[in-house]
Amino acid sequence: ISKILSDKYVATVITLAVAYFLAKAGYLAIWPLFGSSNQLLAVLALMACAVFLKKTKRVFLVCVVPSIFMTAVTFVALIIKIAQLGSTITAPENALQLVFAVLVFGLGLCIVFQSLKTLAATKAAPAAAK
Repeated sequence: ISKILSDKYVATVITLAVAYFLAKAGYLAIWPLFGSSNQLLAVLALMACAVFLKKTKRVFLVCVVPSIFMTAVTFVALIIKIAQLGSTITAPENALQLVFAVLVFGLGLCIVFQSLKTLAATKAAPAAAK
């Protein structure tokens, strides 16, 4: 499936179909999820800084602790939003929001697992010889 999705024609059709659907449904339908996406981007940036700090033998917990807090708050907010949308799925804009909320939640899980895996696998750089 990866080979099919990476075909330039298939990728173009998918991108145009999503853009057309959003143009018809309205971007306001997914706007409430922008905050969650933005916070997950901040988690990604904090975890990237943590990996850098660990690799350079610095205190990396100054980035890990805030990222754990931000991840927890963002996931709780997404779960509440998904539960609310699940109970009011009759409106088309709610269905669209629900789909995007689940996608953002799944991508957030991927970010967290990959970040933790990379952080655990990162070794501190050896001390420079004098």
